[in-house]
Amino acid sequence: MGECWDNGVGFSWAQASAEATRLGRSLGTLVRVFPAHPANAVKAIYSIAGGPDREVRGNLVGVDSASGEQIFAIALPEPPPGTQLVWRPVLSRSGRSIDPKLMGIAPDRVGAPLPPALDTASAPVAPSHPARFPFAPEFLFRVTAPVYPDEDPVGETPDGLRLLFALRDGGTVRGPALNGEILHKGGDWMRVRPDGVGVCAIDALIRVPDRGIVQTEYSGLVDFGPDGYAQLAQGGGPRRAPLRFAPRYLTAIPELKWINRLQCFSVGEVDLERHIVEYDLYAFGPINRPPG
Repeated sequence: MGECWDNGVGFSWAQASAEATRLGRSLGTLVRVFPAHPANAVKAIYSIAGGPDREVRGNLVGVDSASGEQIFAIALPEPPPGTQLVWRPVLSRSGRSIDPKLMGIAPDRVGAPLPPALDTASAPVAPSHPARFPFAPEFLFRVTAPVYPDEDPVGETPDGLRLLFALRDGGTVRGPALNGEILHKGGDWMRVRPDGVGVCAIDALIRVPDRGIVQTEYSGLVDFGPDGYAQLAQGGGPRRAPLRFAPRYLTAIPELKWINRLQCFSVGEVDLERHIVEYDLYAFGPINRPPG
């Protein structure tokens, strides 16, 4: 029924009557994703009779040993008689999303065809849909940053629980865009809200061997859970907590000045037992690297 690819990652989809019968669904579709990855997730976005968009999650049912593709099954609802269901699959993977709609691929349609278009000469002009600006996140590098536990916290204040996680030695940046060492300077000045969400304020320096320094400063959120505030206030906390940051970078290194123009996004977690922050860093393009 269709396929969608972006930078070596993609998927194809087709209705599978036999599998639908076996799964006991009124309408079954298989989505085949390549390359296989444990972070791959598939969902379908659909609407019935022009109604609001809804989502249904795809279930991983196996891996094709010959092609290496992961196979996801999606069970879409059957549209009522006389109506049409419009849908498309969307692949997500570690913060990256591949959506056929953003690539100009027409959605699939199931059920009754749409009524013929009205005569535009006599029909009123409908307002246009709000503009959408497609983008493709690009993986740049992984950050691994050991931090010190806060042994002298400011504590609970009228503006939330205040903590400092200072950087330790041994932090690294590794990836296709940048490799370097995180200097033993800086850290995360965090305010934890009563709902258990930590609001971060991070400053750090990255040394690129034989080239110079890259500075980074950014904010973001760490979700310690509904009971996180109380646990942290008592010196505890969950074992792990997901994080989402929005880093920016500044440097005078000539061949890296393209990074000064980026707004980035990171997906990862903090390990509160080992006191290590780790995340994957993506850029929102376009990325204008110098040639060569």
